[in-house]
Amino acid sequence: MRRVVFYVLMCFLVLSGVSMARDRDHSKDGIEDLPRGKWWRMPDVAKELNIGSDEQAKLDDLYYKHRNQMIDLKSELKKEQIALEWFIEKEKLDESACMDQFQKVLSTRNKLSIERYNFLIEVRKLLGYERFLQLRPKFNQLKEERSQRDKGRKVPRGRGDM
Repeated sequence: MRRVVFYVLMCFLVLSGVSMARDRDHSKDGIEDLPRGKWWRMPDVAKELNIGSDEQAKLDDLYYKHRNQMIDLKSELKKEQIALEWFIEKEKLDESACMDQFQKVLSTRNKLSIERYNFLIEVRKLLGYERFLQLRPKFNQLKEERSQRDKGRKVPRGRGDM
């Protein structure tokens, strides 16, 4: 009995850790400081990085392609997490089913990270070495300016795009 209670508690802790890490997950894959959304459409960023209209169109295409895949993977992840909760909350605990479902959650989360990283690689290929290196400091500067501007007023935070 102790073993079952311990196992259930561990699963809940792991599940809560997985969902808490959802927004921080990309911080481990090297893209934590890169802008989200369509940063290449910001006039000062486009000018400083010398991003022309043809490159903006290519970045738009990449963004929408990867964004759609991210939406699908996030949906799949949520479904897998719900299934895991269902297994854990059953009156009769099936350890192997829980572990199998947990592996599906981890696998889907991994696919999500890979998709984020694929987008990063595509951006890196398009921008090249020098401009890509300029992107992070430029975005950090923009974040700091926005933070100073928004200081003192409540700004709703939405979920990041990519």
